[in-house]
Amino acid sequence: MIDCLLQGFYCSKCNSNFICNLDEKLAPIIHRFGTHGADTDVNLDCNFIQLQSLFFELLFDESSEDVQISCVRVIHRILAHGASDVLLETRLEWIKCMEFLLSSKSKELREAFCSQIRFFVDDLVLSLIFAGDADKSKEQKFLDTVKHAMSVAVSPHILETLMECTAEIMVAVNIDSKLFTCSLILLVDQLDSTHMTVRMNASRLIHKSCYFHLKGGLELILSKDVHIRNELYDYLSERLASRPVLVREFAEAVFGVETKELVKKMVPFVLPKLVVSQQYNCQAVDTLYELAKSLNTDMIPLIVNWLAKVLAFALHQTDEQLLISAVQFYHAQTGSNEQEIFAAALPALLDELVCFTNGGDPDEINRRLARVPQMIKGIAKVLTGTEDLAGFLRNHFVGLLNSIDRKMLHVDDFKLQRQALNRIEMLIRMMGSHLNTYVPKLMVLLMHAIDKDPLQKEGLSVLHFFVKQLAKVSPSSIKHIISQVFASLLPFLERDRENPSIHLDKVVTILEELVLKNRVILKQHICEFPPLPSMTALTEVNKAIEDARGTMTLKDQLRDVVDGLNHENLNVRYMVVCELHKLLNSRWKDVTDLITAEAACDLDVLSSLITSLLRGCAEESRTTVGQRLKLVCADCLGAIGAVDPAKVKGFSSQRFKIQCSDDDLIFELIHKHLARAFRSAPDTVIQDSAALAIQELLKFAGCEASLDENALTTTSQAQKDEKAVASKNKGANDKGMNNRGQKLWDRFSNYVKEIIAPCLTSRFQLPQLADSTSVGPIYRTSMSFRRWIFFWIRKLTAHATGCRASIFNACRGIVRHDVQTAIYLLPYLVLDAVCHGTEEARHGITEEILSVLDAAASENSGASVHGFSGGQSEVCIQAVFTLLDNLGQWVDDVEQELALSVSHPLVPKQQKSKGQSSNSLTDQDQLLVQCKYVSELLYAIPKVTLARASLRCQAYARSLMYFESYVRERSGAFNPAAEKSGIFDDQDVSHLMEIYSCLDEPDGLSGLSCLSKSLSLHDQLLMNKMAGNWADVLTACEQALQMEPTSVQRHSDVLNCLLNMCHLQAMVTHVDGLISRIPKYKKAWCMQGVQAAWRLGRWDLMDEYLSGAEEDGLVCNSSESNASFDLNVAKILQAMMKRDHFSVAEKIALSKQSLIAPLAAAGMDSYMRAYPFVVKLHFLRELEDFHSVLGDDSFLEKSFHLDDRAFSKLVDNWDNRLRFTQSTLWAREPLLAFRRLVFGSSGLGAQVGNCWLQYSKLCRLAGHYETANRAILEAQASGAPNVHMEKAKLLWSTRRSDGAIAVLQQSLLNMPVEVLGSATMSSITSLSLVPLNPQPIVCESQALNENRDIAKTLLLYSRWTHYTGQKQKEDVISLYTRVRELQPKWEKGYFYIAKYCDEVLGDARKRQEENFELGPRHTSAIVAVGSSNLNGERRWWSYVPDVLLFYAKGLHRGHKNLFQALPRLLTLWFDFGSMYQRSGSSNKDLKSVHAKVMSIMRGCLKDLPTYHWLTVLPQLVSRICHQNEEIVRLVKLIITSVLRQYPQQGLWIMAAVSKSTVPSRREAAAEIIQAARKGFSPGIKENSLFVQFATLIDHLIKLCFHAGQSRARTINLATEFSSLKRMMPLGIIMPIQQSLTVNLPTYDGNLGDSCMSNIFSATDLPTITGIADEAEILSSLQRPKKVILIGSDGLEHPFLCKPKDDLRKDARMMEFTAMINRLLSKYPESRRRKLYIRTFAVIPLTEDCGMVEWVPHTRGLRQILQDIYITRGKFDRQKTNPQIKQIYDQCQGKMPEDDMLKNRILPMFPPVFHKWFLTTFSEPAAWFRARVAYAHTTAVWSMVGHIVGLGDRHGENILFDSTSGDCVHVDFSCLFDKGLQLEKPELVPFRLTQNMIDGLGITGYEGIFLRVCEITLSVLRTHKETLMSVLETFIHDPLVEWTKSHKSSGVEVQNPHAQRAISNIEARLQGVVVGVGAAPSLPLAVEGQARRLIAEAVSHKNLGKMYIWWMPWF
Repeated sequence: MIDCLLQGFYCSKCNSNFICNLDEKLAPIIHRFGTHGADTDVNLDCNFIQLQSLFFELLFDESSEDVQISCVRVIHRILAHGASDVLLETRLEWIKCMEFLLSSKSKELREAFCSQIRFFVDDLVLSLIFAGDADKSKEQKFLDTVKHAMSVAVSPHILETLMECTAEIMVAVNIDSKLFTCSLILLVDQLDSTHMTVRMNASRLIHKSCYFHLKGGLELILSKDVHIRNELYDYLSERLASRPVLVREFAEAVFGVETKELVKKMVPFVLPKLVVSQQYNCQAVDTLYELAKSLNTDMIPLIVNWLAKVLAFALHQTDEQLLISAVQFYHAQTGSNEQEIFAAALPALLDELVCFTNGGDPDEINRRLARVPQMIKGIAKVLTGTEDLAGFLRNHFVGLLNSIDRKMLHVDDFKLQRQALNRIEMLIRMMGSHLNTYVPKLMVLLMHAIDKDPLQKEGLSVLHFFVKQLAKVSPSSIKHIISQVFASLLPFLERDRENPSIHLDKVVTILEELVLKNRVILKQHICEFPPLPSMTALTEVNKAIEDARGTMTLKDQLRDVVDGLNHENLNVRYMVVCELHKLLNSRWKDVTDLITAEAACDLDVLSSLITSLLRGCAEESRTTVGQRLKLVCADCLGAIGAVDPAKVKGFSSQRFKIQCSDDDLIFELIHKHLARAFRSAPDTVIQDSAALAIQELLKFAGCEASLDENALTTTSQAQKDEKAVASKNKGANDKGMNNRGQKLWDRFSNYVKEIIAPCLTSRFQLPQLADSTSVGPIYRTSMSFRRWIFFWIRKLTAHATGCRASIFNACRGIVRHDVQTAIYLLPYLVLDAVCHGTEEARHGITEEILSVLDAAASENSGASVHGFSGGQSEVCIQAVFTLLDNLGQWVDDVEQELALSVSHPLVPKQQKSKGQSSNSLTDQDQLLVQCKYVSELLYAIPKVTLARASLRCQAYARSLMYFESYVRERSGAFNPAAEKSGIFDDQDVSHLMEIYSCLDEPDGLSGLSCLSKSLSLHDQLLMNKMAGNWADVLTACEQALQMEPTSVQRHSDVLNCLLNMCHLQAMVTHVDGLISRIPKYKKAWCMQGVQAAWRLGRWDLMDEYLSGAEEDGLVCNSSESNASFDLNVAKILQAMMKRDHFSVAEKIALSKQSLIAPLAAAGMDSYMRAYPFVVKLHFLRELEDFHSVLGDDSFLEKSFHLDDRAFSKLVDNWDNRLRFTQSTLWAREPLLAFRRLVFGSSGLGAQVGNCWLQYSKLCRLAGHYETANRAILEAQASGAPNVHMEKAKLLWSTRRSDGAIAVLQQSLLNMPVEVLGSATMSSITSLSLVPLNPQPIVCESQALNENRDIAKTLLLYSRWTHYTGQKQKEDVISLYTRVRELQPKWEKGYFYIAKYCDEVLGDARKRQEENFELGPRHTSAIVAVGSSNLNGERRWWSYVPDVLLFYAKGLHRGHKNLFQALPRLLTLWFDFGSMYQRSGSSNKDLKSVHAKVMSIMRGCLKDLPTYHWLTVLPQLVSRICHQNEEIVRLVKLIITSVLRQYPQQGLWIMAAVSKSTVPSRREAAAEIIQAARKGFSPGIKENSLFVQFATLIDHLIKLCFHAGQSRARTINLATEFSSLKRMMPLGIIMPIQQSLTVNLPTYDGNLGDSCMSNIFSATDLPTITGIADEAEILSSLQRPKKVILIGSDGLEHPFLCKPKDDLRKDARMMEFTAMINRLLSKYPESRRRKLYIRTFAVIPLTEDCGMVEWVPHTRGLRQILQDIYITRGKFDRQKTNPQIKQIYDQCQGKMPEDDMLKNRILPMFPPVFHKWFLTTFSEPAAWFRARVAYAHTTAVWSMVGHIVGLGDRHGENILFDSTSGDCVHVDFSCLFDKGLQLEKPELVPFRLTQNMIDGLGITGYEGIFLRVCEITLSVLRTHKETLMSVLETFIHDPLVEWTKSHKSSGVEVQNPHAQRAISNIEARLQGVVVGVGAAPSLPLAVEGQARRLIAEAVSHKNLGKMYIWWMPWF
């Protein structure tokens, strides 16, 4: 029967349903019977109720237990199929059934039911069987059945089964069901049962059923579900007294803690309820006492302790009565009033109200939150009497945000995190107008949220709300977040391009909010907006940004990028660099143009861009964004290309100074480091530790909350009263303190103030650290830098004792996170420990430093320099180095200050009272002791160790500095001008050379080699390697290999030589040989073989070598970075051949990645040092470009044609990029090799040949003639056009001029006659001239191009035949003429024929004038101009029109030779004019020539662009009194036209003439200015400019001559020159150097004046907008004034107004030096060394006064040396000079001057100038750069000064720049050998005294100085005509002392002095040593001349004869 029944009840669907439901942990679903009637397997006829009653009968029948159990097992089916009405009808039977089964005696039966009980819990079943009524819910009724069963259970066994049932119920329901809580409490109730098993089971079941729901068990459930927690804790707390065992058992068995701990957990939840309900709950107070008792405390401290919770609970209740009752209860217990109660609860209470996490369901939380602002207003009213929410919250805002962050944002529960954002939004709303102060804090939290996927939606909406609020309450603060918001939103936009995300609309809304609503701010800060992606959604935003941005030039865009790259926020930097990447890709053409243009301001932008990118590659952050940033920066460097370092301006270094006062230290710490760390913190932990440090430091400095302007309004009356009382007690002590705080606060910029204001009131606590410092050094080699510096700083902080201990303590936290702050603090900490610490602390520091250095120096020191790349340890060593620099500097500063204060007694003797003097003495003694300690520390670290460690981590400059000072201590320095010169140890010199060879500075090596007595083979190798003489290196290697045939290193060197000499085939053979000979180094050989293989395009070999290089094996060190890079290149090429796109991209990325670390390290030093890596990035970029052009083909199969658009575009781009790289072999060779591959694979032979030719040219310029020849052969083989030119130039360079000319001749003869013209042909082939009619030239495009090449060849041929004098004059002229016919538009052709004719003219003139001199005396002057001569030769002047015409036509076609051609053209014209004037106009021929000349010059005025004339304006102005009136008229017209076009520059240049003392000059000038003014209509600003200008000049002249009070140091301009002040602002440009110097545009051709806007280095030149109120009077004889003009660029420009000094010479000298700078920048040798003369603007105002642009950061040599000597105790201001005078007087006539100097005076002053470099540039890379700059500038000046006869070079006329080391000469009044006419003639050619030599380093003038002298001389000698034409203008500007006698005459006069000066200069430019103490010599070679001059300059004989105060000993 049962079986049948079971069959009947079986239902597949409901079975599976139940099973399925079990899995899903859902309540079972009841299926109505009717629904599956059809499915039942057996359709029984009887109805359901009958069956059910039958079922109950069987169930209650106790005869067969099995039947009962079977029945129990089908209960769920019956419940499932029973119709609801049936269940309702039979509900009582079911309840009876349940009761029967729960307490059945049969254990099996009970257990069977236990598994079925969960089916009763289903909602429907419950509601049918246990239908609820008003009193009890259905759940309670259900549980009552269970409870009843428990209460009547007789045995523990039944109880246990009941508990199992209860547990089953808990498992069956959800946590939030009522049943769960009640069942749980039922189980807990059994915990104090008398039966041990029951107790154990109860706790086991609690665990089991809770774990079923949540892995964390009951604890987690309690933390998540508020209701369960509240009920359970209430239940337990009520039973504390009545059932202590229960509570104890619960604590121990369920929670595993003591009762006390459990009570502690319960108190926060139970106590508020009890306190609030104590009124009507009599038990509450008892429970409170019980709780207190369990915690061993009294009730009152307990409730006071939880005051905040109680008040918050009360406030959250809807019934206000409860709050009142709670407050009353507290009042009753403690006696405090309402205000005191709330004040006590404050910060915590707000925290409870805002940051509660126990809110229950979302609706309830929202209800509670909605009431929070109202509650806080209430609290504010109680406490402050006002309802000002924002003001009240100010002081608590940061705390609340921190609390939200800690409790909610950093929890794993997303619900909580989302809630956190709601709370933040609420706070933002409440903060109202005070929001701006908390911008950084909020941004960190919001950025954190936006980064997390689940929070994005909420995060974005809060961000949007924040932006809206901020714009409403504080629009000015928007600017600080613009870029950050943009940076965080960009990733969404980028992502949305591919697949629009749900958040797009929100992002767009935020951007629209930012952009469209804040247009004003947008306009000011537009540069911070990156271009957004162009999407339809963003059209409006983009349009607004475009409008605000206006039209932006590329330069402006790049400028903005530079600002962005220096932004403090990492995400912003990343966003900006990504935009830059896009910009460079989209506008590469413009970028290349910008770089090739070489305009000064473009180069400034470029330099700062490159510097910023290099800094980006060194990004410290270890986040993914940080890593990506580095890669993109490297990408951008590659995209820009390897710009020649000569174009990139270096950054000048500012000297680090250890701050002396605490406030300075605090200011720097906050301003530079902490505020930055706070603003850019990536998360709140870091931000808070920064805030804590700022808070403590401000407190320490006495900054009070009242300092913050906004805070003042919020202090309530109550607080004020309280304050008043407090301050009375404090007394007067506070005043000084507060004043100090105010001072410090005022120093911060407003921006920083805004950031740090919250820290004035924040309440962070300093955590107490246990002192865990170890003994002995901390450093271990494996340690990361961050950890090492943190541990060391922690140790130092713990031991800090000085007054700064609290400063260091405050920074303890931030140091852990912010490395920059740590590095900044380290020197202060160490200094503190050394000066104030114990002996053992000092020893500890020495030990720590040495342990770092030793680790570095010893790290496998057998390996060569390159092997070391420890990364982390390098940074540690760098930190130690910086620390030592800073300490050394501190010692220098203190010593110097002490010495100078002793020698400068500022306080007159009588004023010092006794107390004061003793006090200051002790201070000084203390300082001296401290100084001694620090010096001892520095001495304890051996220089050699330092040098070795620096060498290992590639800090070569530092290594050189340490080792050189070690050698200096041992051996002295080479210094012939000093008392004694050093003698050196060969080994030391060798080591110095080793170090030096790593610095990119080839000149110094030769200097070092001079110190050594004999050079080792290794040294010679080094020198040749550095100089790039590979052939010599190869020879040396061969020699070395004979001595040690197995030396792997040497073999590797040989391979390197072969590679560099381009013997690639030989290299391959060599590699193959080595692989078989020395197989264990196979890997190394293969690596080098790859370099040759890919260059040769031997792919089979390349594959073979690549696989060899992949194997494991030994590598020798010299196959360094280049080989590994080439290996990468080969792998990329291999992947390209295999068409493996993914692999190509991956390998390129890996190559970049491997370059970043060394690039970053080198870039910190200088761009020059990073350049090799940038070249590699450039190369990789081109590989990428090529790969993208290839598309899907392998490059071996696809061949390109030049007419393929994409390919030709690529090739153009490549050509441009190559053009701006440094033109050195090593930089361009790989690029050219790659191009050869690309062209070769496409079969473009001519292009391949062209690459070879370019390579050959590089080799030729570098002097590698063999390699050049090799390349020419290759070029010929591949069929390059124009090989003959390169070949001829190579022959010419090797001094085989005949061969060179022959090659050209041959190639010309091979050219078609019809192009060359037969006349040219014949003049080439013979010397006879057969006049033939040349054929007309065919002009087609092809022919034109060919013509160009022919013309070039012909021009070269003509020039060389002219140089070598192989042809007649007529032949040469006809050749030149043909060049012109072939290329009528080519400026060069005209220029060279003009030069040639000019020479012919000069030659004829010289001859004709000499003949005339020799002829009979009595003939009149007319013969000189007679038309014919005896031998029928043309008169010299008949050439003049031709020469002028050729020059003019050349200028018309381009300005490449402007500075040579135009001055020469003018000189010729003026010369001819004066001659014509003298000779009278009787001669007919002469007259016609004159007419011709004048018409040519008129043509020039008409056709040449005005800027041409501007460049020669001074020369024109000097001739406005020329004798020839026609000329004067024309000159005036020219000057007028210049003034019209460039009134600003023209007027400054004209100033001196317009105020001239010579009436005729003054009148002429006035006439010109008048004429120029007429050109402007009266209203416009140019017209008023002329008036303004005249007034300004008058004022300035007055200022120059203003005497000032007799002892005054300043003039008050505001009172004395009020009318000058009133003139401001002016529209007149600031007369600084770059505003007055013309910068030529790069393009050629005659483009007219329209495009000439940019010939000045900045497009918008600064004008004068103001003048400083005070002018300083300098103490020298004439009392010049230092005036500061303020420019429209916001900068201050100081000028020196000099009276009684004719500055026209100085102005001319500056023009001359500007000219020389142009020449130096063109010549490859000088360009590579960046040689230049430092110039400054000189503006003569009249003949005897003027203004000089002040050169900032400079000091005179004399002051510098005097200070050093005083510090060393060698000089006394009062005594030393008289003593020297005495020696001079005593020795006069008694002993030779040189003996006196050498034996009496020099011993008093050992040379010390090198010290200045060490102290001024404490960072060694800067020290080295400065010293090289010093050597360069001094050498250039010495040569230039000698050439122009510049004298009076005493120590005050030579200045040194303390930021760059540059030497700057001033005061050029003693020009043209005037120094030789002094009573004590200045015999030396330039100043090279012992100290000047000392500054050059231990090699003295050998090396850099000498080499630069040679280069400068050769540049000057090569361009002597150009220089002479500029110098000739000097003669005609009637310089004052030359024309004393001719004051009155209105016309020019010839001048014998000037003539002599000019001829001296000419002689010097030919190599004759003139004007020095020696007799004139024969013309010397450049090298000879340089050595000879140096010898004269250092000779003691000459120096001894100098004037005493020229100070030859300084």
